[in-house]
Amino acid sequence: MAVEAQGRVGVGTRKRARGRTSFVSAAGSRWKAVRERYKWWQITLFVIGVVSAVSILSALFFAVGDKPSRIYTDKEAPPVNSREFATALGALVGAPVDRGGQITILNNGDEFFPDLLQSIRNARHSINFSVYIWKDGEVSDEVLPALIERQTHGVKVRVLLDGLGAIAASDKDFEPLVRAGGTVQRFRTPKFGKLTRFHRRNHRRAIVIDGEVGYTGGMAVSDIWLGHAQDKDHWRDLMFKLTGPPARSLQSAFVDAWSGSSGELLVGPEIFPVTGGPAATAGGGVERFVHLANSPADDDQSMAYFFLLPIFSARQSIHLVTPYFIPDNHLLNALVEKAKAGVDVTLLLPGPHTDNWITRASAQARYQALLEAGAKIYEYEPTFVHAKYVVVDGMWSIVGSPNLNFRSRQLDEENAFGVYDPALAGQLGAIFKNDLRKAQRVDLKQWLRRNPMQHMFETFSRVLDQQS
Repeated sequence: MAVEAQGRVGVGTRKRARGRTSFVSAAGSRWKAVRERYKWWQITLFVIGVVSAVSILSALFFAVGDKPSRIYTDKEAPPVNSREFATALGALVGAPVDRGGQITILNNGDEFFPDLLQSIRNARHSINFSVYIWKDGEVSDEVLPALIERQTHGVKVRVLLDGLGAIAASDKDFEPLVRAGGTVQRFRTPKFGKLTRFHRRNHRRAIVIDGEVGYTGGMAVSDIWLGHAQDKDHWRDLMFKLTGPPARSLQSAFVDAWSGSSGELLVGPEIFPVTGGPAATAGGGVERFVHLANSPADDDQSMAYFFLLPIFSARQSIHLVTPYFIPDNHLLNALVEKAKAGVDVTLLLPGPHTDNWITRASAQARYQALLEAGAKIYEYEPTFVHAKYVVVDGMWSIVGSPNLNFRSRQLDEENAFGVYDPALAGQLGAIFKNDLRKAQRVDLKQWLRRNPMQHMFETFSRVLDQQS
């Protein structure tokens, strides 16, 4: 028996050896055929192409940078209504704490566009206009003539178009403005030698007039924002009108991106009006605000911290609205822990109407962890909800251009305001409550019974969501 077994093993070993030999021989024959068919430089170029393609795909779809595995505070984070909180947040993200001025909510296009056009018509010195999207249509047909009219009357008009977000905007449409003396620049257009940075976009909303009136939020120049979110073709959104110190701070979000695109360094009182100092803002207005205009780098997590610290500081409630909810593990874990601790964590997210099914599915892949922790999730039903804001404890608000996704945290130029103003937070809270009435709450038991194919699509979407 032992001899038989040894014989069988020996036969098997010889077969495997012959198999390996034949495989090596076949591979050698194929390699010889390749060398005979192609020149050495063709093979070299092919190898370089393969290596380059793999490198590019790795850079686009896999996270880079050395991020800590855990983010925490050295002691309990101070409440959002304390001066210590604003000081800590400002130091954390490298932005000063300021005060004064007013922040007014503009609901949908019905409120935003008439207000914007009136401010443009009232401009006396300068109009600096930067939004991510600019598309031909009714809005563009109203905004552009208003800009041209002001330029012909001596108001310096500068328009910064994103090279991707405004790709549908024709250069011919802006020629009358340029002929009148205005300046139009595009941020990171596709050019050979600069393609590695093309995927990093200018997503900021920074419209500033005379350095004293500004607008930021989710809207831009496109007809999808016309009206009042009356149907699925018109989005639900908010803009914020800033006056005084917040508007002057918003100017930095324009100036920074403008100088890198045009080479023009903006200085002087027409851009940064001289104010009366602290006494000029002591009588009222916003009590405290921190404005962050960031340009993400691999190890710069300032926009992530801008949202994380207020969540760490929450004692009672976190009300969050975003069109693209793709949290990293730090943000997701923070929300889960707060929900488990009894904080009212409520999210308002897009429902069946969305401009990107992959990002919605990726957001839904996070639902179960939040729902099991006790968080409440609502999906807005009438149309695509594109508003972006957070209210913590009914006192601290975060408004501006960022989405809660990887692009806003790690790739795109963004700007956001953290504001301690209970009045503003109260107004946002009322809007939030009203929008929840138009949304469907996600039930945990029903969610766990969802279609297995949907679950598979959610898992697949998470693989792609770092570019969303």
